[in-house]
Amino acid sequence: MNLISGGIELSVRSIIDFLKQNSILFKFYALFAYFCLLFYFFLHWQVSEDYIAVYLPVFMAKSVSIVLNLIGIDANNAKAVVILPNFRFTIIYHCAGIFGMMIYASAVLAYPARWFEKCYGLLFGWVGLYSINTIRMAALGVIGMKWRKHFDFYHEYLWQGIFIIFVIGFWIVWKEKLIANPPPDDNDSGKGSTPDTQGSSGSGKELPQGANS
Repeated sequence: MNLISGGIELSVRSIIDFLKQNSILFKFYALFAYFCLLFYFFLHWQVSEDYIAVYLPVFMAKSVSIVLNLIGIDANNAKAVVILPNFRFTIIYHCAGIFGMMIYASAVLAYPARWFEKCYGLLFGWVGLYSINTIRMAALGVIGMKWRKHFDFYHEYLWQGIFIIFVIGFWIVWKEKLIANPPPDDNDSGKGSTPDTQGSSGSGKELPQGANS
């Protein structure tokens, strides 16, 4: 019995140590899931469906028409419908890139960064992903106009995967390049660096400074 109870105690202690050592990672996962659910319910809220779901596709269709005209293709839009020579397609709520943007936003908000870094991270990602999605829809318009039989493949499979890669890529760029320094650990929050205690201790050594997360 002592061996069994000792083994159980050791296993529990190992699990606790593992959780403590990876607490920041598990906190990120939990917050990411929380924000994803929060945004999911927000985007399916009646007010969102009455406004965002109506006006975002129209704005996206206008943006796509502008891009196509810039590259010499005669295009215009009628609300959320993009009209090209011999081809037209409708941009719906789910194709406007909003869900990819919300996944990106959830990852930014869950990451342990300073609030102002999260703010410009959100701005950086949303503007970038909106631009990428505009290019994506413009490319699909060209494909539909010239290679109609390939439209569904590019729309349903290829570009969906490429857009997900951009979502992950924008978050990595923000995390690695746009955050100046790691945020302070919870235990060091609100504290300065550890002072030099050489004079008071008489040991002739400094105490190590607290590490940042």
